[in-house]
Amino acid sequence: MSGRDGERFRCGEAVVVPVHGEIDIATADDMRDRLLGEAARTDCACMVVDLSRVEFFDASGRRALMAAYQRLTRDGRHMVLAEPAPAVSRVIDVLGLSGSFEVYPLVEMALAHTRASARQAGAPGAAEHRTGRFPGME
Repeated sequence: MSGRDGERFRCGEAVVVPVHGEIDIATADDMRDRLLGEAARTDCACMVVDLSRVEFFDASGRRALMAAYQRLTRDGRHMVLAEPAPAVSRVIDVLGLSGSFEVYPLVEMALAHTRASARQAGAPGAAEHRTGRFPGME
């Protein structure tokens, strides 16, 4: 795992949001809006963004992820990135985002983090929700 060491969130319930396809200037704002919409819909404490099926990812995607992250953090929620595809990993590495985000190599590792955090916080039954595909993002 990489990411911010100074910030700690107590996750109770986690939602896994898969992102698919190409994330560029034409789709990045839609991805951001869908991430924020899913957070509002589920009222989750922790969002795991599954990036394993992203085929293209540019700086627009980075901007959208940062905007979602900042909004969720401001609301007292937690967002982590999981299983970044090679296209995403390159952008994360080149732009130095591993210092901004917690990045897990597998979705299961991100969920293990949220469950461990919930146990430490005494949250009853830390749950996991998986959402469906985002139409138009393939």
